[in-house]
Amino acid sequence: MSKTKVLQFILTVLSITGWALAVYALIVFGEARPDRAVGYYMSKGVEVRFNWDPDLTIKLEYLIWWCAGISLVNLAVNYYAQTSRKIEYWVNIPLLLLVSLAAGFYIRYVI
Repeated sequence: MSKTKVLQFILTVLSITGWALAVYALIVFGEARPDRAVGYYMSKGVEVRFNWDPDLTIKLEYLIWWCAGISLVNLAVNYYAQTSRKIEYWVNIPLLLLVSLAAGFYIRYVI
């Protein structure tokens, strides 16, 4: 296997891992966030959670930071592959890094 194919395989595995982790973080986000306080549910006496779940919020934060770390490593491999082997630049890598950094800082400092 050539070095170009190995680099492309590494980029693919890191990208799929990062995006799969981001999708899993979205699932955890759905469980960690406060419930929507809809008047219909409140009038029927259904319990509604108004605050973030502390345990799941910490898990969500760790997932997002891991996603950002994987994206950063992937960005470094992508930069090396682009400069040494003239492999095209992958746009999804900096996009995932930017989104995960923004979400991580939001959870860390706002919530």
